[in-house]
Amino acid sequence: MAYTYPTVNDFKNYFVRDFPYGADPATSILDSDISKAQGEANFNFSSAFATSQENFSMLFNYLTAHYLVMDIRASSQGISGTYSWLESSKSVGSVSQSFSIPQRILDNPEYSYLSKTNYGAKYLSLILPRLSGQIFNVCGRTNP
Repeated sequence: MAYTYPTVNDFKNYFVRDFPYGADPATSILDSDISKAQGEANFNFSSAFATSQENFSMLFNYLTAHYLVMDIRASSQGISGTYSWLESSKSVGSVSQSFSIPQRILDNPEYSYLSKTNYGAKYLSLILPRLSGQIFNVCGRTNP
């Protein structure tokens, strides 16, 4: 089935409360930022995960939001920015925090990248069940 990709306005309507939309590039998310993120999401998106137009749009919007956040973070760092891989623990002085990141995520660079934002993690949680094969045993025998 052929699905229709969400527009910039569809994205804004889906994430009404999540981003500060506007015309000031210093304080707002521009339509061009969303368009750029949609292009990046399109490059890495498979419609095979969708079962309806609604599912397709939801998945595509979450992946777009992930790329949008990563792009905004990168733009705020400029040329001095570096990519930080997933961290399993942090400490500052006497305060420490640790996370249990599933090995399946750590072992896969694409999954790790998606885990860098809440939106990417949500997208990943929605598609992971479709990436796992189902195995069923059926009792029976063949005829001689």
